[in-house]
Parts: sequence; structure tokens; C-alpha cells
Amino acid sequence: MARGDGKKGNATIAVIGGGISGLCAGCYGQMNGYRVKVFEMHHLPGGVCTAWQRKGYTIDSCVHWLVGSAPGIGYHKLWNEVGALEGREVVNLDEYLRIEDKDGRALILYSNADRLERHLLQLAPEDRRAIMSLTRAIRKFTRFDPPVDVAPELATWRDKLAAARELLPLLGQFMRWRGVTVEAYAKRLRNPVLKGAFTSFLEDASDFPMLALIMPLAWQHLKVAGYPLGGSLPFARAIEKRFLDLGGEIQYSAKVSKVLVENDRAVGIRLEDGSEHRADVVISAADGHATIFELLEGRYVDETIRGYYNNMQLFPPLLYISLGISDPLEDLPGTVSGIRFPLERPIEIDGKSRDRLDVMPYHFDPHLAPEGKSVVVVMLSSDYDRWKKLSEDPQRYREEKERAVERVIDALDQRLPGIREKIEMRDVATPVTWERYTGNWRGSYEGWMPTGKNLNMRMKKTLPGLSRFYMTGQWVNPGGGLPPAVSSGRHVIQLICREDGRPFVATQR
Repeated sequence: MARGDGKKGNATIAVIGGGISGLCAGCYGQMNGYRVKVFEMHHLPGGVCTAWQRKGYTIDSCVHWLVGSAPGIGYHKLWNEVGALEGREVVNLDEYLRIEDKDGRALILYSNADRLERHLLQLAPEDRRAIMSLTRAIRKFTRFDPPVDVAPELATWRDKLAAARELLPLLGQFMRWRGVTVEAYAKRLRNPVLKGAFTSFLEDASDFPMLALIMPLAWQHLKVAGYPLGGSLPFARAIEKRFLDLGGEIQYSAKVSKVLVENDRAVGIRLEDGSEHRADVVISAADGHATIFELLEGRYVDETIRGYYNNMQLFPPLLYISLGISDPLEDLPGTVSGIRFPLERPIEIDGKSRDRLDVMPYHFDPHLAPEGKSVVVVMLSSDYDRWKKLSEDPQRYREEKERAVERVIDALDQRLPGIREKIEMRDVATPVTWERYTGNWRGSYEGWMPTGKNLNMRMKKTLPGLSRFYMTGQWVNPGGGLPPAVSSGRHVIQLICREDGRPFVATQR
């Protein structure tokens, strides 16, 4: 990959990582006259946003809901710019999440705020004040359209004034909910079903902010956060196609081992096979920890960056168990985020006693299973160190995976009697699996966990003392997910254009 002149039309960019953010950065780079080449360690695009097949079933690893799936929010324009929604059919499900209790009662977080309000008031009239406060916030935040056009680093006073004008009607709600965690909200509740349901969120995230629940419910109410049928891999493939159609290049099975630096300036990358690829700019859309402390050997850090990786909470790594079932599961509702049900008796799974299970049935997507059959996924927070140690002994590793899936099937049989006899496919991905295929630090599938402290945190896309190098993706956006992937991919190219004295342009299909 030859180098060019950053101020002329032939400047080159090397992107590390072909996940969604890397592909989006590639698209915007090509739109702006750069010659972009993406280097991806796997043989597929998408990074975490991917899928794999087993015995005719498709196991999806990512997209449950997509902010910007329909007009009415700025992310929709961005997804159209990178071609993500071309040819995609989107469905909007009635239920966001269903939480059942031992008596068979269910708290349902309906996607429609009016229906949610009626349901909660019927279930827990004694908590009317807390319920009305929540649903009022959901309705208010349907007016919130996050500013995504311009990189925050480049926002002018006019941009900031426009954003403030947009935010002003919501300021009271922001102030009211800004520091409220799910734990704090649960303490306000008196009804045992309602209180138990919200408390069940806290297993791994006692500091999880209510705003991170309210905003998705607002987008669900607006029907701008639907599920693209076919799931993650076709979604990633659509962006890959847009990038290639724009003239970009992708090299798969190309793991980067080093960022090449000369005089504190990034000048290219070296692959594990020893080949070197020079470029005018290097963007890492790969794992943040590996980028900073391995590819760059920890040479360009400060106390702030060290503090992120020493102190900030990660999304817990997952034990991801998928089952192919010869049953359409028509009695189960379609939900955005799954069904949480209690177990009649706790079961030890993955070295931990579990008294409930989160189940994601994908029976609403006909693309993922043969006709009349379904895929069910069980996601369990897990222990990276445990699985890393087990992986050192392949036989023990396989045995522990098999033990985990057997225990999960036992647990599922409590909720879906007779399901064991209908299982045709079983698959287990551990935290080590995520690390191996995506490079995610400690197997964390979505980077930094959103908390009350970091919800509005702005992380820099550059590293101190290093020029012509940028980072993008979930490791510079607490909370992770697909929307920050596309916006940070766009924003990083805006920063590069500004440095090179180019006007930024973006086009749609």
C-alpha cells in the first residue's frame, strides 16, 4: 500500500479491523477521496457483528435492535450513507423485554409507552408515581435526536447552540434522571413483582443508569430501533459491499502485529506474516487494549488512558449457548431483548449458581432456522479468567463447555418442558471464543459498560504524542453498540479531513 500526499487526492489510509466501525470509516474515507484498505484478522466482516452456521441453523451474535432503522432519527441517514439498510426488511416487536416471576406473572416492558404504562399500573397501582415518572420520561425522550452529523471535536458554536436548543425542552428530564441508576429506581418501588423485576437487572451492573434503559424504550416507541431480518452478518455484508463499491480494499485473515511509527508519526502497519503496508494515516478500529499496549507497545499513553484500562468497568464477557430446536416455539412472544425467567431450583452453570435464565428466542426471524424450527440463545455473564485457564487444557475446556450446555438445557426444560428431545444443534462460545475471533480484551463483547459516571464521557480518538493515528469504535465510546460504531467511523474521517484541509462530504446510495 503506497503512501500519498495527505493534501492531494491519492492519500492512503490503513484501517485495522473490519468490524462495523472500521468498515464505516472505510466508506467515509473513500467518499472523501482517500484510498482506504481494511485489514481484518477474521475471514468475515463485522467483528462482533457476525454470525455462524451449525447444522442448517444460523447463530447471530449481535444485533437485537438498530437505532436508526427508520426515518425520524439522525442515525438513519448515516446507515443509508454506508449502505447498511439496503434491501433489508425491518421488524418492530411489541415487547422489549419480558421478566417472569415464580408465580407465572410477567412484567413486560412493552415497546409502546402507552401500553407499557397501562400494564405497569395494572400490575402495581401502589407504584403509580414511580411508573408515571418513567413513562413520562420515555415519551419526552422520543423528541431527543442525538447530534451525529459532526464530530464533537469539530462542533462550532452554531452546532453547540443548535444542540442546546434541541436539548432545552428535555433539560428537566435529563437533570431528573442523570444520576439515577436502576438500583436506585428499584428502591423506590413497593410492588414485589415490579421491584423484583428491576432488581434482576443488577446482577452485573448495579451502577447501570436508567437513562440507558429509557432511551432504547423511547426509540422502540418511535419504531426507529427495529430488528433487521437476517441478523448481523447480512448487515455487515451490506456495509462491506458499500465500501467495496466505493473502491475500498479489504484483506481478510490479515492480523496486524504492529503499528509502524517513525518520528512519532504512524506510517503503516505490519502483519503477522511479516509484510508491511505503508499509509499516510492509520486508523485502529480494533480492540483498544491491544492497539495501545501491544501494537503500539504502550508508548503513547497518559494517566487518563491508563485510568480507563485500569479502572473502568467492562461489559461482562459472555458464555453464549445456542440451540437449534425442531419447534417453531409459537407460544413464546417475540421480544427485542429476550425473556428472563426464574428457575424452580437454582442450577450451577459455568461455576456459578443461577436462579434465573435469560433466553433469546429468534423464532421471529425465518432466515435463521429451517422452516418450522427455531434458534434459541442463552447469554450468561461469565468469568474470563476461568475460561482462559480451562482453554490451556483442550479436553477440560471441551468438557466444561458440554457441562454448561447440559445444565442450560436442564434449566430451559423447567420453562419449556420437553425441549431436550427437540434439540438438533448445540453450540457454545466462551469468552475465549470472543477473544480469539474478535480480539476483544478479556472477551468483553461491547467494551465499556455504561454507568452514571461515563454515560456522557468523551474519549479522544487520538493518542498523546502520536500523529496521523486515530482510534474509532466501541473503545472510544462507553456503552458500545452499533450506533457509535457508524458515528465514530464518520467522525474520525471528519477529523482527518480537517487535518488535511479537505471539506468533508458524505453521500447516500
